[in-house]
Amino acid sequence: MNIAAALVALLLVPFSGSHPEPEHPVVAAWGFHGHQIAARVATEGLPGEMPDFFREAAHQLVWLNPEPDRWRDRAEQEADPALGGHYNPNHYVNFEGVPDEVWEARDRYAYVDSLRAAGIDGNIPGFLPFAIVEKTQRLRNGFRRWREAESPEERRWIEARIVNDAGILGHYVTDGSNPHHTTIHFNGWDRNTPNPRGFTTDRTFHSRFESQFVGARVSLDDLRRAELGAPRVIADLREGALDHLRHANSHVVRLYELEQQEPFGPGTESAEHHAFAVDRLADGARTLRNLWWTAWITSADEDA
Repeated sequence: MNIAAALVALLLVPFSGSHPEPEHPVVAAWGFHGHQIAARVATEGLPGEMPDFFREAAHQLVWLNPEPDRWRDRAEQEADPALGGHYNPNHYVNFEGVPDEVWEARDRYAYVDSLRAAGIDGNIPGFLPFAIVEKTQRLRNGFRRWREAESPEERRWIEARIVNDAGILGHYVTDGSNPHHTTIHFNGWDRNTPNPRGFTTDRTFHSRFESQFVGARVSLDDLRRAELGAPRVIADLREGALDHLRHANSHVVRLYELEQQEPFGPGTESAEHHAFAVDRLADGARTLRNLWWTAWITSADEDA
């Protein structure tokens, strides 16, 4: 079986430990509110050296951040499931299911082959690191072509491409700041794994945290008060994406501890819960700002 066929076959096989369809629907990641306030803070943290057209597109970049969740369209899924629907593996990665050496795969197709070689067959632990790296590379390619464009008309076309790519990249980066998107415990503790601390297995946890609680309790001003630090260039995109996601994954247990103390929901008033959500959203905003900045700065380097 060739690589492309293997990928298709894996996506069509029901799999365990890798975001299968839960007993209850999961709403869009972070809700539109969380995605958009993270994107807003990312745009506000951009250095003045970014091209004017990019900074002037701030409102569009914010609007585009939830865009991949808008693609979860019931009519399209009924017409053909190819778009991926609610459980598209671009939106998550389950670190528990990926041996470290598999991350050396050159691209997502080799990643699938490496999973097979490691005995993980019919079990996709998610493509989120590749979604982030691929889209950052696409953005850098756009900036490089923009620098080289010979006519104002061509430059305008490239600008439209850049803004769209940057907005879509933002969705996957901010998805990755939510610990739920980095673990098999994505919507309640996985019922097929040990649970010695008695963490919730409730299938509404995901939406209660990232949509209901964040939508009701976390504001744009809350996020603006978070410290993003100075913009920095990420030297290695692959390692940068994995570091971002692994950092989120390191917060999985804390997320479940907070839920155990007081369930997340629109009425939750705990300062600890609030600080946790703000920190996670700020991390998404910080990483997104840094990836945009990295794509621009390194687009001037022919070796990038």
